[in-house]
Amino acid sequence: MTDVLEKPGLGVARWKAVAEYRSQAGIVDVEHAIEELDERHDLIERGPDWNTLIKITVTFARPVSELLTIEEAARL
Repeated sequence: MTDVLEKPGLGVARWKAVAEYRSQAGIVDVEHAIEELDERHDLIERGPDWNTLIKITVTFARPVSELLTIEEAARL
């Protein structure tokens, strides 16, 4: 299941957040595409019920050079 906050004019969202919820059928993963990290609370509040939340995993979703280091990024 994917949930996206509408952001007109944006291509790929910056972050992907996957929320895992408990259900009678097992674990349910809900994928959220978000631009700013502070959007997570809005998506979680919309449901499923946050009392069933197991965990949220956030990863950077935009393509970047896999070889880019912290030092190189500081020089950009």
